[in-house]
Amino acid sequence: MNAQAGHRIDPFPGVIAALVLFCAYGGLALSVDFPRAAFGFHSDEATYYMMGLSLANDRDLAYRREDLMRVWREFPSGPSGVFLKKGRDLEVRWGGRFPFVHVESRPDPDAAELFYGKSYVYPLVAAPMVRILGTNGFLLLHALLLGAMLLAGYLFLNARSSPGVSLVLAAGFLMASVAPAYFVWITPELFNLSFVFLGYFCWLYKEVMPGDRAPRGTRWLLGAGSDLMAALLLGVATFSKPSNLLLILPVLAWMVYRRRWKRALATGLLFGLCGVALLAGNVATTGEWNYQGGDRRTFYGPYPFQDRQTGWEGVGQDRVTSRVMTEVIFDRRVFWTVFSRNLAYFAVGRYSGLVPYFFPAVFSAAAFLLARRRRTGWQWLIGAAAAAEILLLVVWIPYNYFGGGGVLGNRYFMNTYGVFFFLLPAIESMPLALLPWAVGCFFSAQIALNPFVASYNPAEPAKRGPLRLLPVELTLVNDLPTNTQANRARVWFGQERRFQIYFLDDNAYAREGLGFWVRGHARAEFLVKTVEPATALDLTLTAGNRDVRVTARRGWSSRSADLRQGQTTTLTIPLDDGFPYLGTRVWTVSVSTDSGFVPLFGSTPSEDTRFLGVQVTPELRR
Repeated sequence: MNAQAGHRIDPFPGVIAALVLFCAYGGLALSVDFPRAAFGFHSDEATYYMMGLSLANDRDLAYRREDLMRVWREFPSGPSGVFLKKGRDLEVRWGGRFPFVHVESRPDPDAAELFYGKSYVYPLVAAPMVRILGTNGFLLLHALLLGAMLLAGYLFLNARSSPGVSLVLAAGFLMASVAPAYFVWITPELFNLSFVFLGYFCWLYKEVMPGDRAPRGTRWLLGAGSDLMAALLLGVATFSKPSNLLLILPVLAWMVYRRRWKRALATGLLFGLCGVALLAGNVATTGEWNYQGGDRRTFYGPYPFQDRQTGWEGVGQDRVTSRVMTEVIFDRRVFWTVFSRNLAYFAVGRYSGLVPYFFPAVFSAAAFLLARRRRTGWQWLIGAAAAAEILLLVVWIPYNYFGGGGVLGNRYFMNTYGVFFFLLPAIESMPLALLPWAVGCFFSAQIALNPFVASYNPAEPAKRGPLRLLPVELTLVNDLPTNTQANRARVWFGQERRFQIYFLDDNAYAREGLGFWVRGHARAEFLVKTVEPATALDLTLTAGNRDVRVTARRGWSSRSADLRQGQTTTLTIPLDDGFPYLGTRVWTVSVSTDSGFVPLFGSTPSEDTRFLGVQVTPELRR
């Protein structure tokens, strides 16, 4: 798969494109009023934000009242969701029995000694820019990383394809996905993606580029030094996200296969030393190697040291990540049901699927499988590692494999996304190179082009358009993006039997009395969740000031009714066993209307300006 004589090797289109991309995103990084545009913190942002400012201003990772005060200068809502932990004291004694070095760990008696409970490597890299630019320094780092990935991707593809096709494919892989939306997130998702991507580029460029045709400035990538750089980059990415440990295995396996024993040993050793050095930073700071272990909590207010009365005790929620809930993960009664569903959801799920949010990865995998004679050994190793990463997510965290309700797409997959790029075979067809752009933008353009709004309203993109055609992930019920709106999730209904409804769109209005209104000319979709078994769902329908046809569906089963003004009827939807979700049963139900009215314009005075279709009162039947 080396460069062929017919292909023009020209680095300048990639350089120009990378500079344009950096200027565009760099200009946004320098000019945007981030606190106002972001509408507050999302996901784990508060922790990384405070760590970055602490490293930039105080040159440490200790949590103090001054750190808390800095947050309120920009974010009046406070550092909602910040992860903190207590430190431990270490005592090292020499002598005695083997191994002659004994380390004792005990809780830090100083109640004022608190630290941040996340990996420090991302804010550490961002700290110099944060020191100069403040919060916008995080975004400038992201702009640099995006430009570097585009350039590296172009150079890799140009070794086997024409400059035009290489540029379209490389740019499409980055931009025709949800990845650019994470430019505005002060979290390590884009950081991890770029370090993995650049690490694999350093390793594989020599495999596709003959030394006599390598552009000036890239010759160092053809020697052993590039493998050592790959080890460093992957070592940092692994410390930031431990599951990335799997991604070093193809690098070492390929060197062993090629009998490059010394290089494999040096690469593996440097990767290990990088991890040890970063872990040593944890130990030196907090007295523990695991930044997610020990006495660790998350806080949504009040916060420790916010006033003289508020300390560590009595506030926050325990968030220790040192125990695997094997009894839940490997529950024999539901394991295979959940596992098989998750494989499908991982591919085409409405809120987390690869097809809608990371289609270029799907394109790369398909192109690799169809390439036949053009596939190489190192690509098989990459494919195996990528599959292992996906299986790890699906098996290890089956009820939250995508990273929580407030995310865009699957943020946990961002670590693995970059390796799919290197599955691409040599492609010379421009229409084929445009395919990732066409399909990827069809699903994710609304997110990538409006990242601030999409980040603040993560449920909005799937409330309309093509995303609504995809299945809802029933394994993620309590973490769906729609749950970020408290009045739309876990809403209690039922008089005889209590059950919960999760509204998936805005086509059903808030609960009124025992039921809710569905919009006119709309389809309201919602989840029904209950603990006790149920055989049917009764929907009592009441028309308003206009005749309406109502259709209720669950799976392949549907029931319809024609209602005149003010008429009431009941549709009964039969229920199967439902999907088993953490001791409950869940069904997806929809109610559609073909007409509607606005009470404001009715015969009786009203100030109600909603567009109403039918009133629905749900009840579960045993």
